[in-house]
Amino acid sequence: MNIQDRIELEIDQHIAIVRFNRPEKMNALDMPTFAALHDVQEQIAGNSDIRAVVLTAAGEHFCAGLDVQGVMADPSAVEKLLSKDEEKGWLGNYVQQVVVGWQQLEVPVIAALNGYVFGGGFQIALGADFRITHPQSQLSVMEIRWGIIPDMGISVVGASIAAKDQLKLLAMTGKRISGEEAQQMGLSTQLAVHPESAAIELARTIASNNPDAVRGVKSLFNAEHSAATDSLAQEEALQRTLLFSPNQIEAVQANLQKRAPEFK
Repeated sequence: MNIQDRIELEIDQHIAIVRFNRPEKMNALDMPTFAALHDVQEQIAGNSDIRAVVLTAAGEHFCAGLDVQGVMADPSAVEKLLSKDEEKGWLGNYVQQVVVGWQQLEVPVIAALNGYVFGGGFQIALGADFRITHPQSQLSVMEIRWGIIPDMGISVVGASIAAKDQLKLLAMTGKRISGEEAQQMGLSTQLAVHPESAAIELARTIASNNPDAVRGVKSLFNAEHSAATDSLAQEEALQRTLLFSPNQIEAVQANLQKRAPEFK
């Protein structure tokens, strides 16, 4: 698969700009997108010339979350998302790595958030070191609406950003919050009317500093992620108990049919 089918990568003046490139689907996460995210993370990790990363998206929305109909219709795809490649030094499984992988990079990652930032898209944004958010963007831990838990590393990346009670509230209710509310909760680093421009400006500022010192700062403050494996494994174990269970299937069907679910 050509990486530009789902993700565009541009490198300019030591800055890597990673852009979701599925605007017609609000940049929803399908299997080719997951593969492209792994590919781009590996490319950045192998390029010592890169000093900062901007994570952004084409179109009006950063990412509307998992392409549920496309992914969950195929049990083999679900199993792949929960698989782990030990040889690559992953902290988590296939789906978790697209989030925690940003934290494993030595250089800072800045997410520019517009429009919908839902579910997996929200968790990917939490994997960045900084989030620059449009005041009217909408963020949500959406997984509860599909009868599952957020399992893309939120227990690792989210817990170091916001209070646990706030994260549990979002995860249990699926509530949408604005960019302004996200900043008040500590989930957004700063607000901007043009998040991508602000993110690139910040990346240029960081890239102008001693790259060794910048890497050192990230390593210093991310030390707690070295003990993340247990949390990621627990996410996967809990998710496996939920996937394709009667109540989870009912949640999906009710959501697709736009009716109230009837849980047993």
